Amino acid sequence: MNSHARFSPSLFMSGIKQILLMCLTLAVTCAAHADGPTGAAEDNHKGESVVMMKMTESLHSLIEQGVATLHSLERNFTPELAPPTPAITKLKMDRMNSRYIEKEDEIYDRVNNLTWSRCSFGQRWVKSKGCVGAIRQLTFDQATRFTSPQWRLPTRAELASLIDPTKKSMPAVLAIDSVAFPDMDLNKLYYWTGTEENNSFAWAVLFVDSGIPSILYRSHRYAVRLVHAGK
Repeated sequence: MNSHARFSPSLFMSGIKQILLMCLTLAVTCAAHADGPTGAAEDNHKGESVVMMKMTESLHSLIEQGVATLHSLERNFTPELAPPTPAITKLKMDRMNSRYIEKEDEIYDRVNNLTWSRCSFGQRWVKSKGCVGAIRQLTFDQATRFTSPQWRLPTRAELASLIDPTKKSMPAVLAIDSVAFPDMDLNKLYYWTGTEENNSFAWAVLFVDSGIPSILYRSHRYAVRLVHAGK
């Protein structure tokens, strides 16, 4: 077996459809036999017809259940509908990256000349405790309404700049400086950028592994971290 072979949802779905088609064919055949001969020979085949009819009904019921299961599997295998969140290992860092300058509830990135909100939207900064409260998830259009003259959504490039390059080769690791940006929710690691693709899609960044930006439905709800230029 090829060690590089991967599971193919589309191939899996095709196999299920083939099985359901075979079941349907068998059901039709059973129904045809259930009609049976007519006239004088009908009485002789009455018992057989009843059995065949029951078999047909059972097969139809199984097919309906199979179709329902197939639709459920197709929804689960559509990444655009529900992007998976990998299991994360949270690493505690002792020191903040030297590019960042701490200003209580803000972090200044001197490399990119950007000031970031230290906490995710919905949280608040409490000295000696960090970011407390629950991270609030918003649709893309909701997120754009929570900006202000000072604070805004980051561009795709700005948000991607927070990915820690030292963690790109480390699978399932929170890929951000967890001292500069503490208390992230491991179940809410997609963050919106302010970069639109079209009327249906916008860009977000997943803060795990390499953190490659993704095009996702604007109606999805993700976390937000606001930014502004300069100190």
